Formats: sequence, structure tokens, C-alpha cells
Amino acid sequence: MDLRKTWMFGGFLFVVTMVLYWPATGFPFVNFDDQLYVYDNPQVIPGLSWAGIQWAATAVVAGNWHPLTLLSHLADCSIYRRFAGGHHLTNLLLHSTNAVLLWLLLKRLTGQFWPAALVAAVFAWHPLNVESVAWVAERKNVLSSFFFILTVWAYLRYTENPRPTRYLLALILFTLGLAAKPMLVTLPFILWLLDYWPLQRITFGQNQAALAGRPAGLQLLEKIPFLMLSVADGVITLIVQTGSGAVKGLVEVPLASRLLNVPVAYATYLGKTFCPSKLCVNYALPGQLPVVAALGSLLLLLVVTLLAWHWRFQFRWFLVGWLWFLGMLIPVIGLVPVGSQAWADRYAYLPMVGILLIVVLFFKEWAAVRPSVQVFIIPAAVALLACCLVLARQQLMCWQNSVALFSQAIRVDPENALAHDLLGAALNDCGRSDEATEQFAVAVRLHPDDANLHYHLGRNLIDAGRFSAAAGHLAAALRKMPDNPVLHNALGAALMLDGKPAAAESEFAQAIKLQPAYAKPYYNLGKALLAEGHAPPAITNFLAALRLEPGWPEALENLARAYAATGSASNAIATAGLALKMARAGNQVSLAERIAVELLTYQKAAIAQPSVLPDQR
Repeated sequence: MDLRKTWMFGGFLFVVTMVLYWPATGFPFVNFDDQLYVYDNPQVIPGLSWAGIQWAATAVVAGNWHPLTLLSHLADCSIYRRFAGGHHLTNLLLHSTNAVLLWLLLKRLTGQFWPAALVAAVFAWHPLNVESVAWVAERKNVLSSFFFILTVWAYLRYTENPRPTRYLLALILFTLGLAAKPMLVTLPFILWLLDYWPLQRITFGQNQAALAGRPAGLQLLEKIPFLMLSVADGVITLIVQTGSGAVKGLVEVPLASRLLNVPVAYATYLGKTFCPSKLCVNYALPGQLPVVAALGSLLLLLVVTLLAWHWRFQFRWFLVGWLWFLGMLIPVIGLVPVGSQAWADRYAYLPMVGILLIVVLFFKEWAAVRPSVQVFIIPAAVALLACCLVLARQQLMCWQNSVALFSQAIRVDPENALAHDLLGAALNDCGRSDEATEQFAVAVRLHPDDANLHYHLGRNLIDAGRFSAAAGHLAAALRKMPDNPVLHNALGAALMLDGKPAAAESEFAQAIKLQPAYAKPYYNLGKALLAEGHAPPAITNFLAALRLEPGWPEALENLARAYAATGSASNAIATAGLALKMARAGNQVSLAERIAVELLTYQKAAIAQPSVLPDQR
């Protein structure tokens, strides 16, 4: 009967979770990291291959080394290509599976069916976990959590029957989890907590007789291989993130700000677990945290920690759940700031389990000593789960596209420059360029020292035909990043369109000097020279661009124009023909039509002046 109930509830949990998140399979990618992991990554789009596997083993994406996550994206691309719904489906399957595995694990650990079921259901349907499921780029979170749960399960089997094969399996699963996301470095600490409760393999000053035949030091020694893996992965992660520029320095985020942010971040995660309101994809680092808020948060943490320690023998689950929550968040709590966020919903995915355990077991214990409360337990649990389902579905709809996602982020924090910037990019993609310009301008106003924000606004202003204003913002970006070839190239494009070819040529030349393997400034310099009537040097630059990007139809088109300007009709015809072929292959209809007209012009000119063709001399 118990087995039947287990199968029935597991199936129910899986199906309801799938139904809850099913709309995500109709969502597109978002323009925040999804392009890095999938739809704009030339290494990932072709799918699984030996070359792709070799790339995934060493690649750094978004400041992280996580080969198993990259392999999962490669596998998805082999099946779904650029169909975003398929990539979302994989995340959904992993999360639904995680919920079922978590329930089975907690049931096995605690021996309690319904408390474990309630914890797993809240975990599955909590609005705070929507981000990890609905965001394709957060595959690393749901995938690493899958291996986290399996590792704990394998460790549990090992403690029941300490065979080397079971211990080795736990180590292998842990290694796979680290290869999916380095946040799992705290897992050895979690295993040690589970040794205290519910496994009761170690004690603190009580019931020492229970350890007869099991030396207390053994539980620490058997964690050493896990700790070694954690340390190795932690060092690799720190090196990779520092090298990629993801780690904020002390100048950007002073030590005092980091220390003040830690208790506030913990209190925020705790608060959003109990009251998941005003959720968004990015919580900007505050300019200055109020000291009062930090001290209040610190006091809250100290009080709860002291209570957990005081009841460490009477309510072991309280200490374990609280330390689970505190410990798992250490890698992402802000002592080593990575990225632009102060905290993030996705970081609470597994740490939340500790808080849920405390709450559920507290009410179970309370109902045991207060029978009058028992009648309210089931209705309260049903109401809680219903609220989670409703709020999670509402939060899920914020992820239906990039415009909705960053509009929500701005509603939560109107001063979030990154949200304004990414909303601007999303609006641009929808053809709403005027609205995009407004968002880029707000982002620049909020963070006037950010070169990237000036660059994005400048590029948008070029597209809007406001070349002088664009040049001003691109020049401002260059003052912050003077050795950036992309900025020099963009400023050159703005100056050229603004009728300042000499200044434009200087910028293109500087871009080429800084990065000789960068094709665009060669192309743009060629266009500038051709516009001034200097066809031979223009040809040289177009050829240089094509050596770096063979088959570039626009470069071929302009090369044909340059050949025609020098009177080389045969070269113009051949080059324009190749440009037409490339434009058609790329399904660039309007470009192909324009090149076809130009090709016809070159052919007519050749007929009118046959002496220019070498074979008619």
C-alpha cells in the first residue's frame, strides 16, 4: 500500500509540475544570457559532435566553466536546433524530476511521508523557483540540482551499507554536479549536517554511546575526497571568473559594501521564501546599503542561529535546516561579487529546502502537542499549495518574452539600469526603436560612467538616423574604454554617416590597429574610401575584410562597386555574381534584389564598352 501511495503521489507531483510550467514551452529565448548559451553561440548551434565535446570541456561561457551544462545545451541543439520550446522543455523535465527525487529522498531520510511530500510540492511550485525553470540559461541550476539530489541519495545508500562502490558512486555524481554548476561546492557540508540529523552518525556532546563502533573522526575523514573536489572546483571557478572579468574588484564593490550586503541578502532570501512578491530577473547592486537594514538583518540571523543552537538536541531538524540554508548560499552571498546582481531568485533553488524543512516539521511538532491544531493542518497545507500554484503561474508569465521580463524588472526597481538597457534591446528587436531609444537613454542617465550603455544608445541612434548624437555617446564610451576596437569602429560609422569621412577613416584605422583580425573596420574603411573616390585602396580593404569573413555579401557588393569604379567590368561582374549567390543563400531577399540590379548595370556597361573585357580584346 505504501509503495502504491508513493507511486501515486510521485506521479501527481510530476504531472502537476509539468502542467504548471507547460506554457514555457511556447516561450522564445530571452536576450539575457540565452544568446551566450544557445541561439547566438556558433559552437552550440550545430549540436553534439566530437569537436563540440572538446570545446565544452574547456570553454568558458558567461564567466563560468561548466562543461556538463554546455554538453546538455549541445544535446538539446541536436534535437531542437533553435526551437526555444524544446530547450524550455528540458528545463521543465529536469525540475519536475528534481521535485520527485527530492520527495523520495526526504521521505527516505525522515521516514515521514506527508511532511516530505509537502516540502517537495512547495519546492516544485514555489514562485521563487520559476526563474530556474523558465530561463534556458539557468539549465546549470536545475541540472546541477539533479546531481546534488542523486549524490545525497547515493551517500545515504553508502551510510546504510558502507561499500566502496556506493561511496565511489556518490563521488562520481558529485563531480558531475560540479561540472554542471560550481555552487555545489558546499555539498560536503550538507552531508556532514545529514550525519547529525536525520542519520545521527555524529552527536554534539550527547548520546555518545550511540557512536559505539563508529569513531567520530570517520565521518570527517570520509568527507575529505568531497572537500578536495570542492576546493579544486572553487579554485578553478575563481580563476575563470576573475579572468573573464565577472568578479567585481574592491574598487567597484568596496569591502564595507560587501559585508553590509551579506546579512541583507540572507534576509531577502528568507523574506522572499515566505512572501514571494516583487520577483524579477535582476536585482541591481544598491549604490549604498542602509546600515540600519544591514544591522537589523544581522540581528535576525543571529537570533535564529542562537535558537537553532539552543534547540540542537530537542529539534535537530531546526539546526540542520537553518545551516543548510545559510551554508548553501555562501558561494553566492556577495562576499565575492560576481555579475551585476545583489542577489538572485535562482540562488535560492536548493537553499530554500532547508527553510521548508524547518517550517513543515515545526507545524508537525506543534500539531503533535496541540491536537486542536490538527484540524487546521490539511486546509492550511492545501491553501499554501494553491497560493504557490497561482503565484508561480503569474510569475511564469513574466518570462513569456524579453519585453515582459524586463518590464517586470523595471516595475520592481525603476532605477535598474541593466533592465532598462535590456528592455531597450528587446524593443529594438520588436521594431519599436523609438521606445528602445528612451530605455537606452534612461540606462545611460542612471549609469553615465558605463561604456556599454553609451555604446548601446549610440548604436540605436545610428539606426534612428541621429548620427551626431550617436557619435557623442560613442565618444563618451571611448573615453572609458579607449582601446576597444568595436567602439572605434562604431564611432567611425557614426562619423561617416554624419558627413565626416576623414575623422571616420581615422577611427577605422585605429580599430584595425587594435585588432587586425576584426573584419568590420576594414569593410567600413573601404566604404569610406570608396565614397571619397579612392577606389584602389578601397579594394584593398574590402579584400582584407573578405579574407577574414569569406562570403560576406555586403563586402562583395561593395568590392564589385570598387572594381566598377576602376573600370574593371569583368571583376565587377564576377564579384557581383558571387555577392548575389551569397545573398540568396542567406535568404537576404532585399539585398539580393539590389545586387541583381547592380549586376545588370555592370553587364550593360560591359556590352556598351566591350574593350574593357579582357577576352574581347
